[in-house]
Amino acid sequence: MFSFVVALPVFVTLCVAAPQAPQSAAPAPPPAAAAATSGSNKEPIPIVSQTDENNPDGSFQFSFETGNGIKVEEKGYLKDGANASEKIQVIEGSVSYTDSDGNPVNLKYIADENGFQPEGDHIPKAPDSQLGAQPNVAGPIAPQPYSSQSAQPAQSAQPAEPAQPAPPGQPAGQ
Repeated sequence: MFSFVVALPVFVTLCVAAPQAPQSAAPAPPPAAAAATSGSNKEPIPIVSQTDENNPDGSFQFSFETGNGIKVEEKGYLKDGANASEKIQVIEGSVSYTDSDGNPVNLKYIADENGFQPEGDHIPKAPDSQLGAQPNVAGPIAPQPYSSQSAQPAQSAQPAEPAQPAPPGQPAGQ
């Protein structure tokens, strides 16, 4: 009797949790294939060539080229930092493709202790004046020592002058 009492709720639970109708729809394409389609053409874009190298020291190198002309290359490695125990990760690479207007786009980049540094004709350039080429005409500002008196508002010993002179025959300040 005990096994029947335990088995019946388990059996009912399995029946209720079972799929109620068979799935007849075709499975959805993988996200990578869906993302690799372009415009109205639903054919996936093929990978024409691909290399991949991962080394035990942490360095790596990979590249690939697609059927629509996209080319990507990247390598990464560690270089010595300021002291012997410091290592700096460096990643260098390039990407080339044709934009929607038919123009070739070429991007080269490096990322290291100086941050991400992209180079390409399609990247806007800042004018020289925004790159710090202007000299500081005011000169350096010397630090001023703090005193509790400098934090107090200044009070003048003389009354303030009126903004306009008083009309003839009237005393000032009225």
